[in-house]
Amino acid sequence: MLIVTIQVNAPPGAAECVKEVLGMALEQLGDARVVSIREKLPEQLKLDIG
Repeated sequence: MLIVTIQVNAPPGAAECVKEVLGMALEQLGDARVVSIREKLPEQLKLDIG
């Protein structure tokens, strides 16, 4: 078994699309599945008022 970790610089909200594309591409090499996917969104500006 081979476990692959991939980091993709994709636009925010594209996690589902990237997961599907990677899954379909890896299926050509054999039985494959996407185990997990995480999306790290850019932090927004925070204002402390008080």
